[in-house]
Amino acid sequence: MTDQDAAAPEGPALAESLTLEDGTTVRSLTDNAELEAACRLYRDVFSYSGEDQGINARLLKNLLTYGGTVVGAVDPAGVVRGMAFGWTAVDTSTEDPHIYHFSQAAVVSQDLQGQGVGRALKNVQAAVAHRQGASRMRWTYNPMISRNAHFNLDVLGAQGRWFTKDALAGPGTDRITVEWRLDGSAAEPASSAAAENLEAALSDEELTEPGQIQMRPDAALLVVPAQQPTDEQVIGLLRTRFSDLFEHGFMATSCHRITEDLAVYSFLRPA
Repeated sequence: MTDQDAAAPEGPALAESLTLEDGTTVRSLTDNAELEAACRLYRDVFSYSGEDQGINARLLKNLLTYGGTVVGAVDPAGVVRGMAFGWTAVDTSTEDPHIYHFSQAAVVSQDLQGQGVGRALKNVQAAVAHRQGASRMRWTYNPMISRNAHFNLDVLGAQGRWFTKDALAGPGTDRITVEWRLDGSAAEPASSAAAENLEAALSDEELTEPGQIQMRPDAALLVVPAQQPTDEQVIGLLRTRFSDLFEHGFMATSCHRITEDLAVYSFLRPA
């Protein structure tokens, strides 16, 4: 235990290093050369070129020193093929104060996406955060990108708790903040069967149009395009739907495709 570590919350032991089938190792990055490679990967994957869009090795080194995380996926040749970073934060709400870890970003080389690297990065980052005293992890994603929603909600089992319009101080930057419990109290990722059962219970009519919604007091379904929408009318309708659902206490629990062109979000409202 280092000076920066608080007592880890009760819960199952989490692995701080994972080795994937192809020999890629997911672990904390500490070497300056690895940190610099992680910064280059971050810019390349996101196609960032602006001065306000990059990260640097000094920032990552400080995160490592002062309660943050920098984890990477390093292939057998020593090349950084994925990375994630974040920092410790505190929720000071009177009803539920707690330490959590905010995961700012996770990126994976294009040729390794969809092969479990992103999930391994999140799991290792969660392990480090848990050891440092965090009982939960939070991050944000674009709710208009259904594949990201599926990864966060169905694959990882996080819950979408908050919706923020223009979260990054500009148009087109709406975000859902998810929360992922690290103390063993989180529910298992939603199964496709559970999502289908909810659809069967709520679907009074066929789900065919983006923005279509089915509701009951404790649950809701929302249809979204399978691909990120560009039609401003559709985007405006979905923004309103998301805002209304979260304002009324619903949380997002699943998102999966129902046709080639459509996906459906599942929402539950805690009692």
